[in-house]
Amino acid sequence: MESIIAAKATDISKLERTGAHSHIRGLGLDDKLETRPNSQGMVGQLKARKAAGVIVKVIKQGKISGRAIMMAGAPGTGKTAIAMAMSQELGDVPFTSIAASEVFSLEISKTESLTQAFRRSIGVRIKEESEVIEGEVVEIQIDRSVTGVGPKTGKLTVKTTDMETIYDLGQKMIASLTKEKVMAGDVIQIDKSTGRITRLGRS
Repeated sequence: MESIIAAKATDISKLERTGAHSHIRGLGLDDKLETRPNSQGMVGQLKARKAAGVIVKVIKQGKISGRAIMMAGAPGTGKTAIAMAMSQELGDVPFTSIAASEVFSLEISKTESLTQAFRRSIGVRIKEESEVIEGEVVEIQIDRSVTGVGPKTGKLTVKTTDMETIYDLGQKMIASLTKEKVMAGDVIQIDKSTGRITRLGRS
């Protein structure tokens, strides 16, 4: 009896989840927006795929922003598949699929359900620019008080391709150097705005 249970447990661990549309990689169109009968995981719906291809092209040109596309049809005709293929064609675009039962559930209002779906579909890219100093550590000099109670001070000599500079170190920078275990001969990166030090490797 124990061997049967163990066998069942190992079989279950091999199972992998596969979504209904996980095989779709695009609309299956050529360069002239002509449909291929079986391509990129899409089969059939040639006219609808071609129309979707035209819409994707217009979206890429930035001429359809703020508009919506409505696809209607009987269940199982490939509406979600075409929508998924369109998001794949557009590249790094979030795709959120919802069912009518989610919208009409008794738990939350219809408006709240749709709002949550919209929030899941919003993709935000954050770019951050920071000024950094990158170079080789020539010398680290940390001065401690004789009693060992006062604040630590120090100097850091960094050599770049252009120059060799001596920086005065504060408490945070000394702690950062100690944490990163920076020694002479290491290549470091100093963020000018925050003073954060990152060890990149050895020279």
